[in-house]
Amino acid sequence: MRRLTLILCSILCFNLAYAQDLTAIELLNRSIAFHDPDGIWEDSRLEFVIEMESPDIAARTSKVTIDNEKGEFSLSMILAGRVYDYKVDGLDSCEIKLDFQIPTQEEIDSLQLTADRGRRWRDYYGYLYGLPMKLKDDGTIIDDQVTLTTFQGQEVLALRVTYDENVGKDIWYFYFHKETYAMVGYRFYHDESINDGEYITLTGIEVDKGLRIPKDRAWYTNKEDRLLGTDLMRAFKVSR
Repeated sequence: MRRLTLILCSILCFNLAYAQDLTAIELLNRSIAFHDPDGIWEDSRLEFVIEMESPDIAARTSKVTIDNEKGEFSLSMILAGRVYDYKVDGLDSCEIKLDFQIPTQEEIDSLQLTADRGRRWRDYYGYLYGLPMKLKDDGTIIDDQVTLTTFQGQEVLALRVTYDENVGKDIWYFYFHKETYAMVGYRFYHDESINDGEYITLTGIEVDKGLRIPKDRAWYTNKEDRLLGTDLMRAFKVSR
């Protein structure tokens, strides 16, 4: 028993030392090297088909195009039998259509079909599907320390991230596989002291032109572990 205890202590000490020796920037760079080994994210044009399932709201299917080189974004979403189209150009202008037509003012008001909403969709998809590369963006503040912790029952390396006030106010934790440095999940808090916010688990990998994007994302509340929804990637293509 004493021998077993010594072995376990040695493993724990080794793991702690390993996490301490690896700097936050080194961990981020290794994860980016796994997900984007050829550095194509910044200039790529990506197309996704994503199905969202939720216990609380109607399912939706979305076709998303992100053109990083031109700064353009488009979203075509089928929800409750209607088709919503958002296009945001490189100058931040947004064009919106409902069922392939320009929406009426009543539809704009009742369905919140605003340019700001289109830009929020762009930021949402561009951020989440661009991780971990997006952690290099201006305004991102990465804590120096790498921590060894557990996430969904597996031992992982973690980074704590905050943002400049003009970028965001939430506190994020990103979790990485200890050997491959693949991103396995993340969580965020609005107020960490009350354990609010959500965590997201990542399963599977889709690969095209060397770019490795996590396939499916399941969203849960931090406090209750309640499933909010799952984003299932049905298609992925890098066209440039």
